Amino acid sequence: MRLCSVSRLMGRWLLGSLATGALLPACLAYVPSTAQAQQSCEIEKAQQLFGQQPRPTAEIERLLAACQAAGSTDYRVTMFLGVMARDGGDREQAIAYLREAHEMAPQEPNPALELGFTLEAKHAREARKVYEQILAHDPASRPAALGLARVARSQNRLDEARSLYQRLLAVNPRDPDALNGMAWLALANRERAEALTGFGHVLTIDPDNEEAKTGLSNAPDVYRYLLDVGTTVVSTADGTSWGFGARGTAGISPFDTLELGWSHFSQELERVSASGLTILPSQDITLGYHRLVPLSYAVSLVYDYRTHDNLPTEHWIEGSLDIYATDWLRWFGAYREAFGGFLYDGSLIRTGLAATVAPNWEVTGTIYKSAQVAFNNNEDLWTGMVEAIYYGPHNLLVVAGGGYSPQNDNLNLHALAVVPITDRIALQLIAARYSVNADTRATAGFLYTW
Repeated sequence: MRLCSVSRLMGRWLLGSLATGALLPACLAYVPSTAQAQQSCEIEKAQQLFGQQPRPTAEIERLLAACQAAGSTDYRVTMFLGVMARDGGDREQAIAYLREAHEMAPQEPNPALELGFTLEAKHAREARKVYEQILAHDPASRPAALGLARVARSQNRLDEARSLYQRLLAVNPRDPDALNGMAWLALANRERAEALTGFGHVLTIDPDNEEAKTGLSNAPDVYRYLLDVGTTVVSTADGTSWGFGARGTAGISPFDTLELGWSHFSQELERVSASGLTILPSQDITLGYHRLVPLSYAVSLVYDYRTHDNLPTEHWIEGSLDIYATDWLRWFGAYREAFGGFLYDGSLIRTGLAATVAPNWEVTGTIYKSAQVAFNNNEDLWTGMVEAIYYGPHNLLVVAGGGYSPQNDNLNLHALAVVPITDRIALQLIAARYSVNADTRATAGFLYTW
């Protein structure tokens, strides 16, 4: 028996996919009855109505309720209840129904497929087990292979997903779901041109394919290289300093990025911020390595080499770690060591939580602890900070926040905006104000991606 395919949208990070159709309506003609329903249980009629569009939900609910009242043991009753609960937004109730249906008929593929599909969003590990069990009994199951590939992508197992899609394409080179999957993998690998070609090819096969259209709309947001150039003005009670510089990043793998930056300031002003006491460098060179595994963890290691006209050379080394507790909550922390002279020697610790509070909106709370010889002989400088972050379409980014250091009564307000101008160019604006020493900073520049 040839089963239907299932696909769905998998999140905002660059590994998502869009559902091209519900599983059950296209498969109903192939669902066999495993038990003789009681006379008052019209499960066959409920099955026929289930395939109609629009679905007569109220009538189906009445029929299924009658089946439950009659004590029907037909797995289709709980399977249909599970699908309707999922479509109604009650995913956990849907999982309970579909688990029951799968236990009632463990050899039937459709309850297992519906269960795996429903588990994917929040219970990827369990969904993986379900799909692997199906494939163990039926290695040719296309919907199970597609489901396992989606799970593999959500778990950042890109090579496994690629192998599954290639296996499906060996059977049917024009399989739109497998072709879409390969295009999503190209995006995950930061291959924008390859992804555009892949989604475009799907639309030549199926001009109404919504997943391919979604992929095309997301592709411009993906890049391998970034160049950030801009100019900065810093004004304090001691004077004004102008700076300019550039920073570049290169994605060397789907998860790994290298960073190189350089900047120069015309006057070496002293500043006090959440990071502690700093002196603007004459020359600043930054080298960094960053690894981000979406919805799992992120690590960074950055070295900062800072020279001054009449002061010793300064060095910063900072390591950071982010851990995603859930897909909406993450913990982050970092440690920086500064050395090279009395004015610099010290450390900085920061830690906090970031929570997604609405689609595209994140709120963070951060605590900084700076300790430097130059600041009251290693007295701890504590700063609390909160930020609201908006992630818009096409890499639009808006950040606004504030912080306060009680030891020196230092109030900080800051804002950042990255506004796309074209698919590859964005305007960047940054402004910050610290009450201590009337410290004001503004940056304007451009971001280029390709």
